[in-house]
Formats: sequence, C-alpha cells, structure tokens
Amino acid sequence: MRDAARLGVRKPLLARWLAPAGPAEGRRVTRAGADVLAVPGRYCVTYILVAPGGLGIVDAGSQADVPLILEAIEWLGRSPGDVRWVMPSHLHFDHVMGLDALARRLGAPIALGTVAHATVTGGRAPRFPAWPYLWRAVPTWPMQGMPFPPREDWREGLDFGFPWGRNRFRAPLLPPIAHGAPLPGFPGWRLWDGPGHADDAILLHHEEAGFLVCGDTVRNFFGGEWNPLLCDRVDERLTRALIRSLHVTAIFPGHGPIVEGSGVVERLRRLPPWMP
Repeated sequence: MRDAARLGVRKPLLARWLAPAGPAEGRRVTRAGADVLAVPGRYCVTYILVAPGGLGIVDAGSQADVPLILEAIEWLGRSPGDVRWVMPSHLHFDHVMGLDALARRLGAPIALGTVAHATVTGGRAPRFPAWPYLWRAVPTWPMQGMPFPPREDWREGLDFGFPWGRNRFRAPLLPPIAHGAPLPGFPGWRLWDGPGHADDAILLHHEEAGFLVCGDTVRNFFGGEWNPLLCDRVDERLTRALIRSLHVTAIFPGHGPIVEGSGVVERLRRLPPWMP
C-alpha cells in the first residue's frame, strides 16, 4: 500500500517554486474520533471524511480527479459503495467540475447546504467575486502549477461552477443540510454556512478534534491566510467570527497543505492589498 503522501497528482514544479507553503500533499489526519484523508487534485484538494458507517467526499475539482479519488478509497481499504455522499464546499468551478461525474461513478448522492441547494434547484448561477478582486486569481494560478482543464472538463464540465453554468447535476440530491446541523452518519461533524468567498460556501467542523474543512474560506499559499478573493466582505467578516468561536486545531483548506498547531486560527494572515 502506498504512503498517503503519494496520493494525488505529481507535485507541480511551479507550485514548488512559487508557493511559499508548497503544493498540497496527500495526508491522513486522525484525532479524537475524526479521520480525514487529503487527496490533492488538479485544481483543489479533495477531502475524504472517514467514519465507521461510511465515507463522505468534499470537493472534486476536475473529472480527471475521479481515478485519484477512487484510488484513495481503495488505499483506505474501503469500497466505492461505502461513500454516503459527495459534497462541494462551494459552487465554483475549481471545486465542482468533477463532482457530478464522481457521484454518478460511485452511485452516491450529492449533499448540499441550504444556499447551494436553492441555487442548484432554482437554476441560478453562483455569484463570483467582483472584478476588483479577480486580479488576485491570476498570480495564484501559477502558484497552483497552472492547471489546464482536461478534455473531459471541456466536454461537459463547463456547465458546472462558472457564471454561465446552471450546475445541472444528474446524480440525485439529498435534502439540504441546515446551518448548524450534524452530518448524518458522521458522529461529531457539523455543517455551518460560511459565506464570503462564495454565497453558498460551507464549513465542516468536528468539535472534539477541532478539525475544520473550509473550502476557500482559508487558503495556504503563504503559510495559512484568510482568502482575500471575496463575493461579500460583510459575510466574510461574520464567517471569520464564527470560525474564531469554534474549537479549531487543524484547518483543511481548499488549496495548499493542511494548517495545524496551537493557535492555528489566530495565526492566519490577513494579506495586504498588494498580495494575491
């Protein structure tokens, strides 16, 4: 069985050169009843929540990630039938283009928070950060290794997570999970709405372990920082306040390595306006 650090795509050379924190790594972290496996993908990190009764998968940025995620499930000694749901941390393309293909391949439903569920079932495109903020995405692209969409994403995935997309999932949808509700079948885990970077962004938190799976609310290009790429500054301040109120010892960001240790939330940086 391969080491968890070898799960995922080969570490991009540009990411190793340009991102001070380095590229994301395959890693399994277990503590106080919480068990999470990080699987680096083409655009983002996929996280697999492991519980006695099944697996939950958060984010699948590309259809090219599907074989990697299947390999990770096998690495865990589990089967595709163990997956209870597949969930996006938010409906932006780099976290969702492979989600529907993965869910259909696994025969698993898609789980959504209340805002994402209303967005998908109502046929609205997700709101994206305003133009003044979008320049920040340009330098972070090479910091991730300049990942280009593969043919599979171009062929059918561009309907997912783009301003023109309607996110027409063909996999079945579970009923929406409300703000503050426990994750069924995953003891200790709870879902919180976390808007700011995206209106539909969610956080998954394990109170006893202090694990926080947070999508793009937090990134780790520079050692752990609040994401400055925002849809709504007021919502982002409220989400930061929520996170500060939680017991957090390890943060699982959408991009970059896991951030952990004493005072991990207090150590997160607020980047100056000139930084991406």
